Amino acid sequence: MRLDKVIMLAAHTARSQAYLQTLAARNLLPAAVILLAPPENASAPSNKSRAEIPGLILADPCETVTATCARAAIPIVELSTRDINSVEVSTALAAANADVVIYSGYGGQIVADHVLALGPVFLHMHSGALPAYRGSTTLYYALLNGDTPAVTALLLDKHIDTGPVVARREYARPHAHIDVDGAYDAAIRADLLARVLDEYAASGKLSGERQQATPDTSPYYVVHPVLKHLALLSLAPQPFEDG
Repeated sequence: MRLDKVIMLAAHTARSQAYLQTLAARNLLPAAVILLAPPENASAPSNKSRAEIPGLILADPCETVTATCARAAIPIVELSTRDINSVEVSTALAAANADVVIYSGYGGQIVADHVLALGPVFLHMHSGALPAYRGSTTLYYALLNGDTPAVTALLLDKHIDTGPVVARREYARPHAHIDVDGAYDAAIRADLLARVLDEYAASGKLSGERQQATPDTSPYYVVHPVLKHLALLSLAPQPFEDG
């Protein structure tokens, strides 16, 4: 199924790979993909465990974004910039004439007001339950606190993680030794994205849009490497392992 008026702003990342491979597997194809330029020093795919997780699609790290687009016959516009707020990106977005942009850019970039004002809404999958867990690495704080990991689908606004919430969903904790960043985190975000777009395909709108409660009072989390290591140590062994 081709989702007219829905495009993806993608990057050369595990998350964009997971989004596109999951959408292709579930026959929810964006009308086009706008692909930011690759990083100067691209890392090799992780060799950590990618064992099956019930109910989730784990992306093939060796299938690039461009390869998925070719396989699924998704038109792709490849840009020469990695800057989400560049004139080149704004021009490509304006030419796409979309209603919804699935946002999957590089980490650490904040979409500027002039890009948000172009017209379409920017749909983002945040790995954390909003508004309680705002920030870039909230999954690890949820693990440390003994909370169930969650993903929130929201529409971007000019602040960080404060936009209207479209959907939330909780997911089982990852097992030990899995690639949490490259496999698990990307997979749970991709799963909720597919669920949201499935509803959008049926209704023609992003249902459940609502403003967050207490939008300006929750802290923003950025995990320290030591805390990230402790969070990973807290994970249970894989089901087939002893102990």
